Amino acid sequence: MTVDDLQDLYGELRGSRSAPAIMDARAFFLERQWADSHTKLNEAYEKYRESRQRILRQDPEKEVDAKAKDRDRQVRRLQRKQDKAREIIQKFETYLPQLERLAEKERAKEVSKVATPTESPSEQPDDDAPDVQETPPLSQDRQIVTKDSVDEAFLNQFSVLIGDRQLEFVSGRFDFQPLTDPQEVISDAVYLLRKGDRCMMIHAETLSDDADSDDADSDDNAKLLCVDIAKAKNRVELSPNAMVRLSQKRKLVLLLTKLG
Repeated sequence: MTVDDLQDLYGELRGSRSAPAIMDARAFFLERQWADSHTKLNEAYEKYRESRQRILRQDPEKEVDAKAKDRDRQVRRLQRKQDKAREIIQKFETYLPQLERLAEKERAKEVSKVATPTESPSEQPDDDAPDVQETPPLSQDRQIVTKDSVDEAFLNQFSVLIGDRQLEFVSGRFDFQPLTDPQEVISDAVYLLRKGDRCMMIHAETLSDDADSDDADSDDNAKLLCVDIAKAKNRVELSPNAMVRLSQKRKLVLLLTKLG
């Protein structure tokens, strides 16, 4: 299963009640948030299946009036609707188990994080704990992306894309790390920020100490200047708390180098 499968499914159901949930599932898939992606895709599946129940229960031969002049055409039309509905349901039922397996691995990883001692020296490490995690923590092998590590050719190609295509392009080279705590905000790192239907790769740097902060409250302390590395004129000041809130809304992620 790939992100293109979800995009194709969305294309077939564009405008339906299921479409928004499919796009949410696609966004979570790109961010490797498998459990959330599975939840959204299952939501879309339930809505679609409910909407098709009446059509699938019908018998085309009995449903169409035998005396209708265009009876054969109406029968074929209803049969095509049923075949299409079954085809789409089959796609859902193919993708959902695959996502569920990824979600189970994600949940197992989270349990492993909680169960693995990290701060208590009196506890012994678990020799049977897995060495590799699906989304490894930041370490010497998993580094943040700096603006110097993003070459001009990559930026040029990124700039001509839009929206989800930008997300997919960047995810092919870097990993995404959502922010859950202000302490996870790192200066001199590159983040992907989504604004409307476009994305920006922004470099976050600490503002100078003499910056005017007389009217700043505690939420806005230690603001970072976030500059678009493709177009330096695009810039915004954000506090770590604001960056976490954007990440929780799936509008901002920290970029990390891929392993391997």
